[in-house]
Amino acid sequence: MYRSALVVLSAAGRDSSVLDDAVSHARTLVGADVEAVATALVAPWRETGGDVMWPDDPRRPPGLAALGPAAPLLLWIRGRVPDGECVSIVGSRHCTSYGQRVTADLAKAAVSQGRVVVSGGAHGIDAAAHTSALSVGGRTVVYLAGGAGRIYPDDHHGLFRRAAQSGAVIWEHPPSVPVRKESFLVRNRLIAATGATTIVVEAAERSGALNTGRTAADLGRLVLAVPGPVGTSTSAGTNLAIADGWAAILLGPQDLDQLLGSLPMSV
Repeated sequence: MYRSALVVLSAAGRDSSVLDDAVSHARTLVGADVEAVATALVAPWRETGGDVMWPDDPRRPPGLAALGPAAPLLLWIRGRVPDGECVSIVGSRHCTSYGQRVTADLAKAAVSQGRVVVSGGAHGIDAAAHTSALSVGGRTVVYLAGGAGRIYPDDHHGLFRRAAQSGAVIWEHPPSVPVRKESFLVRNRLIAATGATTIVVEAAERSGALNTGRTAADLGRLVLAVPGPVGTSTSAGTNLAIADGWAAILLGPQDLDQLLGSLPMSV
């Protein structure tokens, strides 16, 4: 029920379908020459203002190192990865007005404590986290599924443009790789690893948001969950995470302010 993205990645053979697409596309461009493949893919991306980070790049989010062999090879970036500790905020695409309101307050509280807000750019809780952080002059990082340059959802061009101006929009895969259903679960490990703290605001019992929280817990990160009304599907996952003990209860922005203010900067 609470499979983490690391378990999904292992079971899927490191998301082989997505990687196969990338390799196939590269070979159609320049054959099997690895150096030529890299040049063919990276050079055009950089010509359009993008950046690429290899594993030894000191600018990479340091938390990704905790993924070990499951860490991404390349990061394809628009913008600049902000310095500072990150708080990942995730939740349901089909959130309630309560969830949106709580997310906005939590994102602003995180910014007020000097944190960078990280999420996945989806409708609902993700968008509320990014938008609220930007509204108070904060920095945010968006991790997207699919190949570099792909915008999903496609009505978030403006949001991602603003995110890249204050922070970064990041893809794991080269341009042209399609967005697949499994890509989102694999992408979740990057959100979980980047944040020193992960907050799950609203999540169904089986959901990508809960998957991100479980992955963060598996990585030894602090996971916080916002409780909701008993019997509602949007809070079923967060309530169970709290009850099962792998997420601590979070009672609002004042609670987060106090918690972050007492924690030393780490990841």
